[in-house]
Amino acid sequence: MVGENVENREGQAGVTRRRFTLGILLTAVAGAFGSLLSLLKVLSPEKKGGGYVATVAQGDKLVYAKGGQEGSPLRAAAFQLGDAVLAYPQGKTTNQANLVQLIRLQESELKAPIRKELTDQGFVAYSAICTHLGCTVSWVKNQQSPAASYTECFCHNSIFDPARGAKVSGGPAPIPLAQIGVKVSKDGTLVFTSSFSGPIGPQV
Repeated sequence: MVGENVENREGQAGVTRRRFTLGILLTAVAGAFGSLLSLLKVLSPEKKGGGYVATVAQGDKLVYAKGGQEGSPLRAAAFQLGDAVLAYPQGKTTNQANLVQLIRLQESELKAPIRKELTDQGFVAYSAICTHLGCTVSWVKNQQSPAASYTECFCHNSIFDPARGAKVSGGPAPIPLAQIGVKVSKDGTLVFTSSFSGPIGPQV
């Protein structure tokens, strides 16, 4: 009887240890899986567009997005060929989806698939939100040859050709930056003339 009791206790202890070990193992696996899901959520947008909803309207003035002139209207006279800045529509600077890159190019260099009716005096504007993972794009100016300048997203090195509709010429971005209409008004400031011509934000 004593031997049987000892065996029973040992057997019960073995079952308890196995259950405890199994519980720890399942908890560890669940924790690792949860961490993986969190990481994937951070690295990938929840949906195409990443929730970006622009509120640019026809007639909105373009203002500097940053720098010493932040919030001031952009004027055509301040731009030479090959110049570019980040801009917002006036009064709508808190919405990242409204951010654009305004560039002045030689009109004769504008080629399809750019929409020339959305340009004026060589001024062309595109969404400044990269279509890969949503970083803000930058302007890379070639001082010797403004025509060789280009737009680049330094997060993952996507490159866009602004003279040809911001089509992708390098990197992982899946589609061009969306163009938006601009024109020079009578007082020399720049205004928007349309909404974005395509989707903005991450498209992966």
